[in-house]
Amino acid sequence: MKIRNRIFISNTVMVLVSLVALLAITAALVNLNENINTEIAEAKLDGKVFEVQSLFEQSTEIMLDYETLSMSLSKYDYQLFVMVDDKKRYSNFEPDDEEELTDFLKVIDIVGDHASVYYRDSLTVVRKSILVDDHEYNIVAVNNAEDEFTWFGTSFERFIIHFILIGFAASLVILGISQLFTRSLVERIMKPIDQLMEAAKRIEEKNLEDPIVYAGEDEFVTVCTSFNHMQSYLFEEQKKNATYEKARTDMVSGISHDLRTPLTSVKGYIKGIKDGIANTPEKQNQYLDIAYAKACEMDVLLQRLFYFSKMETGNMPFYLQVTDLHEFIRKFVEGCKNDLETKGASISFETSGKIHSAFIDIDQMQRVLTNLVENSLKYANTGSLEIKISLTQENHREVIVVSDNGSGVDSDKLPHLFEQFYRGDESRSKKNSEGNGLGLYIAKYIVEAYDGIITAENDKGLKIIISLPKVTEDVK
Repeated sequence: MKIRNRIFISNTVMVLVSLVALLAITAALVNLNENINTEIAEAKLDGKVFEVQSLFEQSTEIMLDYETLSMSLSKYDYQLFVMVDDKKRYSNFEPDDEEELTDFLKVIDIVGDHASVYYRDSLTVVRKSILVDDHEYNIVAVNNAEDEFTWFGTSFERFIIHFILIGFAASLVILGISQLFTRSLVERIMKPIDQLMEAAKRIEEKNLEDPIVYAGEDEFVTVCTSFNHMQSYLFEEQKKNATYEKARTDMVSGISHDLRTPLTSVKGYIKGIKDGIANTPEKQNQYLDIAYAKACEMDVLLQRLFYFSKMETGNMPFYLQVTDLHEFIRKFVEGCKNDLETKGASISFETSGKIHSAFIDIDQMQRVLTNLVENSLKYANTGSLEIKISLTQENHREVIVVSDNGSGVDSDKLPHLFEQFYRGDESRSKKNSEGNGLGLYIAKYIVEAYDGIITAENDKGLKIIISLPKVTEDVK
């Protein structure tokens, strides 16, 4: 259940339960009050009231003897009040009580000629009306004479007491119910929040392996799932970064080692010339040729490190210009043909005969083709290497294909060929494991800088396909 629905239902139930509890408490108190009133009434009406009523059944002469009647009533804790034609004739009440009693007598009716009994607010009233010489005598006896005679005050006080009791009880019930529902809701909400906080603390402590385990049906399921995905992504990136850092360290270490070997050779041959070991012009030229070749090897390594550094910092320079790809590739093939023949390899070029133009950096694109050729030399794993370069047009794009007749690459490793520091030599040639995994990565970086696409596939060897945007007449 979603949290917003849970909060809505919880609040609704809390209000309904509180109202039901309030009604139940009110009904209980009202019932209690009625029981108390009944008990009080029975207690007041039991015994004395009937004796007082019998006193009022005496003769008129005795009833009009107020002092004697008052003394008789006092034995039963009653007080006397007499009105003649609605005017006070005799009273042993306080003036304030007399006024309230007068108002009370005006609203009650006299039944017959006998003494009538009335009960109100815990007070019992006995009243009798006598007609003498056309004058109406109202003789009233009231019990509880020692207490203050507050006919309406007693009801009001009872109302206040009941109101306070009901309010206090209802407040306690509502508060208790509110605390119960709130605590339950808070526990449900805080459980996933606590787990999120613990997971964040684990990440802070470099622990990215333990996921959040939360089973629920609210919005926190999505939050926890997203957090786990984020943590998993960070963990994968952490492993990739660790692999990347190790590969980069290995690359720098390898290039440093590779530089040390030709540098030592250069120093040795130059020292041989200086020390007179090469004492003939032929031998001196031989030493110089070897030193020059070793220096060229160092230059290749340094250029590769330079390219890597430029790509890492995003400062690789590109000087793009409209280039005739046919003429550019033809010159490249002619330039490396002799060198490949000395290594027992051959290279050929095929073109569709159409005009092929692309917006490229000539020097950088030459680096791409050089890296692809070197990759075939290192990993083709064949006795007679044949490299073919073809140039065609497909879907308004210029397509360059560099293929060899080598052993190809395992299909599961093809998608990784252009990754940084990736070396697939275990699937191709073990003897050339000195590669640092940058050649194809650099090629991909440069091609994509031209809005191009580079892919690899197996086709009787390894085939590298480069697709470049075709230059339109407007660009020319």
